[in-house]
Amino acid sequence: MLILRGSNAAAVIAKFNPIIKGWAAYYRGVVSSKVFHTLDYQMWKLTYKWATWHHNGKPRRWIVDHYFGKRNKFRNDRWVFGDPASNAYLVKFSWTDIVRHVMVKGAASPDDPALTDYWARRRNKVKPPLDSYTLRLLARQDARCPLCGDHLLTADQPPQSPHEWERWWLQVTRKAIAADYLIHHGRPGPPDHDQTRLVHASCQRGLRARLRRKPAQPTCTPLRLA
Repeated sequence: MLILRGSNAAAVIAKFNPIIKGWAAYYRGVVSSKVFHTLDYQMWKLTYKWATWHHNGKPRRWIVDHYFGKRNKFRNDRWVFGDPASNAYLVKFSWTDIVRHVMVKGAASPDDPALTDYWARRRNKVKPPLDSYTLRLLARQDARCPLCGDHLLTADQPPQSPHEWERWWLQVTRKAIAADYLIHHGRPGPPDHDQTRLVHASCQRGLRARLRRKPAQPTCTPLRLA
């Protein structure tokens, strides 16, 4: 955090979000709920200390109101650190659902050609570390983008270390889909609402560009000539 003292809140969030997501994704298969809450508290202390150093002339109430609040609309949590300029926020370890690790049957080996289907089914059961709202939308869409029909997430072998999970977030989620994991396409609403979709960021940008180029429809019918 010392090297980020001269940076703004957006840089702090961009630095720590992939790390938090990577470690939480890797350790979600063990009894880690209590540890996740402890790490969230440590991150709160670090971000609050950064904010007080960044605004050493401001009172505590101003710092709390300026940087902390209920920034994640899907979480009833008013102590989320965020950037007031961009509305980006720092994720929490405890937001990652705990998924118990399922032991491999017997002496099954990934190198056994006869067990190809077994390992494929096992990999498919590994859910990406996304919130339950997004997972329900992914399941409803068969994990495909409605604009292009391609998969929203890659179906490769799950990462095998915290560092690999961190790279997964950076390369797959942030670049291929969106800067803030996934884009909710359409009007806000519950997961079952027809207007809510998950799309690739590139597909959404293309759609907006096509809509801008589309000529505006006339608002009234012209009068007939006599």
